[in-house]
Amino acid sequence: MELHPNLQPFAFLLGSWAGDGRGFYPTIKDFSYSETVTFTAAAGKPFFRYEQKSRGANGPMHTEVGFLRPVGEGNLELVIAQPTGQTELLAGKAQQGGRVLEFGQSSVVNTATAKHVDTTRRIYTFNDDFSVLSTRFDMGAVGQPLQQHLASELSQQDS
Repeated sequence: MELHPNLQPFAFLLGSWAGDGRGFYPTIKDFSYSETVTFTAAAGKPFFRYEQKSRGANGPMHTEVGFLRPVGEGNLELVIAQPTGQTELLAGKAQQGGRVLEFGQSSVVNTATAKHVDTTRRIYTFNDDFSVLSTRFDMGAVGQPLQQHLASELSQQDS
């Protein structure tokens, strides 16, 4: 498959990444989970499809889907929808030769019945050979300031 030119510098994302994570926040009890993140592409299209799934000891916990759009000069856009009633629009930048994808600017929209999330930040860091992905998710929600909520370490499963 031929990748769109905007995707070619990020071809290392393609495939599934899986591993373990942990969650914490002042308003909840700490927890552990397993996570899978998958990036796919359609021939010639200028975006990756993104999907995240997590499982805890009692079964499925969370999922989200969206699109990662490299828009030139290392600039990135990430659009995510969650079944908990939030959508995130994030702007970011690829740094350190693509080893760090940092999304520090977000707009979050909540449905009328969703837990209120004010802001988010996401950081994806790859090891030197791009075989391990460390994720960090920060959240400002339910009256709490922006702070770390989730961390995981995922290994590439296929490409």
